[in-house]
Amino acid sequence: MNPEPDDPTVDVDLDEDPFADGLSERLAEAAPRRWRTRTTVVLMALVLAVGGFAGGLEVQKHWGNTGAATAGPAGLGGFQPGSGNFPGSAPTAAPTAAPTAAANTTTGTVKLVDGDTVYITTSDGRTITVKTSGSTAVQTTQGGSLSDLAAGATVTVQGRTGSDGSVDATSITKAK
Repeated sequence: MNPEPDDPTVDVDLDEDPFADGLSERLAEAAPRRWRTRTTVVLMALVLAVGGFAGGLEVQKHWGNTGAATAGPAGLGGFQPGSGNFPGSAPTAAPTAAPTAAANTTTGTVKLVDGDTVYITTSDGRTITVKTSGSTAVQTTQGGSLSDLAAGATVTVQGRTGSDGSVDATSITKAK
């Protein structure tokens, strides 16, 4: 026989904690976990930075300027990229714009050397035909000749651009 709750004869144990049923622990286990830890924030910032960089590359690829800022002597106050004009400097390759009559400098990678003709791929993917002669100077870190140029070498060509887009080279400087 179960006593009624209002029955004064019900014995109550006053030494027992009525809140010792583990409810607090069960609620803590069921609570949603905090997702915004320091590691999560750092990873999110890294993903945003990489995404921004990749987006910038795409924007530059589609709408970027390949123009006058690197056009050669006229755009650089007389300094010719790759010519080693600073005392003690070795020739370096710097990307330039399309060869123009004013620039007279073309920079790219040697695609092929065929006799007296050198084919160069520019940074924008165009292939430029470079015509050489016996008076064309080929420079590496020491003096050189056409046989010192191999496919894949980065070079800077100086000379006059013809109406067909080819360059009559006066000098070819091979970057290190």
